[in-house]
Amino acid sequence: MPAVTLYEVSIVSFAKGLKTLKLVLEKAAESAKDKGTDPDAFVNATLAEDMRGLAFQVQVASNTVKKSIWRLTGTEVESWPDNETTLAQLIARTQRTVDLLDTVTAESIEGIDDTIVELQMGKNGTFNLPAKSYVLNYALPNFFFHLQTAYAILRAKGVPLGKTDYLSNFMK
Repeated sequence: MPAVTLYEVSIVSFAKGLKTLKLVLEKAAESAKDKGTDPDAFVNATLAEDMRGLAFQVQVASNTVKKSIWRLTGTEVESWPDNETTLAQLIARTQRTVDLLDTVTAESIEGIDDTIVELQMGKNGTFNLPAKSYVLNYALPNFFFHLQTAYAILRAKGVPLGKTDYLSNFMK
């Protein structure tokens, strides 16, 4: 059985996760339309008073992917402002991030598993990790944290989401 590649673990997983994120955001828009409510009310929704809202969760998931592309391929990725204020803009940002992932080839990160990646963690300083460790121990957990938090916010706000909505894109 062939080994799983860093490309499959990172780029393919990010793409599936972003497609899930787009799906749940679209379901939120559909739910608001069905209920006759403002879909943009979801943008600042949170699970707890001391946490950041849905927009932040989507932006960080997107930024994690963009920074991972840069760190893994060495290709500079355009900076996008984190200024989305509508659900439609969050959906568009998610699709834009999927489109960016479509530009990354398996060959561009082939053989870099042990290449050192610099990870700046604000007050915690800088960490230098092999690319494989960076993906498995930081990028993916961080990405999935924000993806799942976005899902949970929408679910808590009454969007009819189920486990299949979360898992369906991963099973393709």
